[in-house]
Amino acid sequence: MRDDAVLNSALSTSFGCDLLTEWIPDALGATDVIRDLAGGTVVVPERLDVGWLQVPLARRTESVPVVPPAVRAHAHLLVERSLLRQEPRPEVFSYRSPVWDYRSAYRARQTRMREMGRRGDLPLVLRLDIHRFGQSLPLWVLLDAPWMTGELAGYLTELHRATGRCLLPGHRWANRLGTAVLAPIDALLTVTTPGRWLRWGDDWHVFVRNSAEAEQVRGAVEDGLEALGLRLSEEKSTTEPVNDLFAGPAHDVAGHPPEVWRRGIQDADVRALRYALARIEPDAQVSRALAGTVRTWPVLLPRAVQYLDRAVGTPAGQEAARELLEAAHTDLFAAARILALAGRHQELASGVSDRLLDLAAGCGISGLRALAARVALCSGRRRLVPEPPPRLLRWIAQGADIRRNPPSVATLL
Repeated sequence: MRDDAVLNSALSTSFGCDLLTEWIPDALGATDVIRDLAGGTVVVPERLDVGWLQVPLARRTESVPVVPPAVRAHAHLLVERSLLRQEPRPEVFSYRSPVWDYRSAYRARQTRMREMGRRGDLPLVLRLDIHRFGQSLPLWVLLDAPWMTGELAGYLTELHRATGRCLLPGHRWANRLGTAVLAPIDALLTVTTPGRWLRWGDDWHVFVRNSAEAEQVRGAVEDGLEALGLRLSEEKSTTEPVNDLFAGPAHDVAGHPPEVWRRGIQDADVRALRYALARIEPDAQVSRALAGTVRTWPVLLPRAVQYLDRAVGTPAGQEAARELLEAAHTDLFAAARILALAGRHQELASGVSDRLLDLAAGCGISGLRALAARVALCSGRRRLVPEPPPRLLRWIAQGADIRRNPPSVATLL
């Protein structure tokens, strides 16, 4: 019983962190779902409600499936129960356990890369990345895994039928499965290059002595992936000098946030700008540049909204928020982020146009419709919400206070 209580506590905590990568911020912060997870049970909707959202990524825009928080939490529960006794090798830094923390793990990976990079006998690094891993992982590979349970197999089969995928991008449970299913390749590298590799997600870095060894290792990994129905990305799988690595995955952008922001603008360094926006205090110059920066790099929008949550009380912050509100009228991803911000600040909720609310309320994504309903209710436009979701009805019964259970704008995106 005590073990169950510990697991349930870890599940509710990790699911709250999981929402940091949610494409559509939850209208009520998923507080009821997190409470259910702490009790070890989740009320699952009768049908798998899937919407599709165009999301700007670093190099492209991708259509991603979006599901309600209860569906996401159900998967979270099933996966952690399935992987209860599975432990990745220490060279694997991503999504290791229910209590795994993103930022500390990322720092640990950087530290390990630098340790390996200082070795004089390993001048090259082989980077191996699977081609569209989340989309291409075959269902049968997961169903045949030794840790698979019947209940999880049933859920994954239904999910695959609805989306064509086994793993949903941005979901912690999917990253946990992806980490576990690649264990055979980890075992292979442990034999071929012991102590000289590390992994994050489906991305390996193998430190090698020369090009010949790199090709040998790459061939072995290709054979191992073929047995899993997978293949390497030709574009992302490369061999490069160790020194070049530290301008990429091990690039350190830490520092005084205003200076990191200035350097990021100067160098067109999106990683630096992401770092700065999450940490910088409200600044008129940053606020005035924000809308233009997001137009140049749409992937920065979630961090821009996180910054505006602190800056919206300033004149420049309010103006930046209004610019982003106007830009969101034709973009559901932008609408989701800016409506989450409006769901936290009354002055913004009142400034959201009927046109933007109509766009969100009429889309096929239940989470975005709920966000629109929350903002409409907070700004006295009940007529735009003919049928509030049951979760919002309970919130309405409690007074529909904008300060109660607000959507989160904290993000890892």
